[in-house]
Amino acid sequence: MGRFGAHISGGLRRVPEAAAELGVECVQVFVSAPQTWRPPNHPPEVVVAFREGLAERGIGPVIIHGIYLLNPASPDPELVERTVSSIVDTLAWAERLGALGVVIHLGSSGQDPPEVGLERCATNLKAVLARAPGGARLLLETCAGQGNTIGRRFEELGYLVTQLADERVAVCVDSCHIFAAGYDITSAEGVAATLAALDRAVGLERVLAVHVNDSKAPLGSNRDRHENLGEGLIGEAGLRAFLQHPALAHLPLLLEVPGFSGNGPDRLNLERLRELAGAEREAEARLPARVEPNGRKA
Repeated sequence: MGRFGAHISGGLRRVPEAAAELGVECVQVFVSAPQTWRPPNHPPEVVVAFREGLAERGIGPVIIHGIYLLNPASPDPELVERTVSSIVDTLAWAERLGALGVVIHLGSSGQDPPEVGLERCATNLKAVLARAPGGARLLLETCAGQGNTIGRRFEELGYLVTQLADERVAVCVDSCHIFAAGYDITSAEGVAATLAALDRAVGLERVLAVHVNDSKAPLGSNRDRHENLGEGLIGEAGLRAFLQHPALAHLPLLLEVPGFSGNGPDRLNLERLRELAGAEREAEARLPARVEPNGRKA
């Protein structure tokens, strides 16, 4: 059984208590404001409190989400340098915080064909890895396919994994995104076919995290519109098959939903996540006494 978690916003200071209050077992966080280029700046005491607060509550792994402005596929040299520097800096913060790694969006080729953007993405992520010491993982996220974005097809992710040739490179699968990109996960047969395609293109061993969302937008719409679990067009049957597939069932399962009150992941979505994933007992009964933020038992 995987670990049930959610993205928690609001700053590192509140994450341990907020995570415990929500009842999650793992978390995804931002380390800086996601809509600005302002770099992270957390004093040592906040880092210690974050790590200790999560470990004492048995919450882990921690995954950091990169800022929304990143675009390693861009033709703009200034934007590329900002992107590379931001990812390198965020990977360094993953090391400080004991996180498993950093999830990034792969950006857009702009007016250029997607294959041109894919090549730029490979070149620029090689620069990231060359400049980033440590073992924090770089998780490439699947995308919904709007515009000329990179990552709508598993083959694009597979190409990047091959070109980067670095064991730190991994993949984060987002259920809403792959559905919007045209992968039909509304049935057990569709889930099996989708994950077989992912295995052929990337290798399922590279998948280290899952963003769990339903979708407001139809299959193949290329529209990134997250919905609460069971309320969208993937539906309960599809999500149940997806979450209980053996290739994903052991992974961190992170909610990125609007929430029933519009304030993000909530207890009802978390309960639905556990039920759809086939959890048979309360989370507290399954938790170790102490887990480091990178998922290792202390």
